[in-house]
Amino acid sequence: MNSSQAERLQWITLTVLGLVAGLAIALPLGVPIFAIAGAMVGTPIVLSIVGLSLGTAQWPIIRRHLSSSWWWVVVSALGMAVGLTAGVILVEQVGRALLGGPVNFRMLGVAARAVSFATIGAMAGGSLGLAQWLVLRRHTHNCKHWIRVNAWGLGAGLACSSFLADALVPRPGSLASAVILLVIGSAVAGACTSKTLVELFPPSTQHISATSR
Repeated sequence: MNSSQAERLQWITLTVLGLVAGLAIALPLGVPIFAIAGAMVGTPIVLSIVGLSLGTAQWPIIRRHLSSSWWWVVVSALGMAVGLTAGVILVEQVGRALLGGPVNFRMLGVAARAVSFATIGAMAGGSLGLAQWLVLRRHTHNCKHWIRVNAWGLGAGLACSSFLADALVPRPGSLASAVILLVIGSAVAGACTSKTLVELFPPSTQHISATSR
């Protein structure tokens, strides 16, 4: 396995671990946070934990290529908080307009559920990619497609994993269904962004020295 393949595999693995761990931490913390701050303030705070976990997980690889790499963690938290919050609000509002009441993902049809997750994933990925691009653009040229790749990767990943979860698990919203959704969705997102990352920082590129970090 060459260095670029090894880095891509590491990136995919860390992306999966970061997103899964972030949600696993954010969900139980959401109860006391919502009780104290309310849903409007608490939602972006809770969802920022997902981005913080993702950015932290990806940081060991990012630090090989970027100086001041700690910014990656900060912008990942902010970008994911904004994107996930906006995506959830959009799906909720559209759902209310179409259904006349709150959206219950477990009660949606297979296609509607996949479209909902795709929308949330695309908005979260686009916002995350935009935030991370603000750091990337200082170190590499022609990296605007990082935004598009993140939006496409997470949106398509959650849509495909939603279809797969519905095909394999008879009960939507169960633990098994959630695991499939998160693991497969984040793996697809990681695979898409890993390819772009290697293109932006090929193995032949001189890595930054440890003293510059």
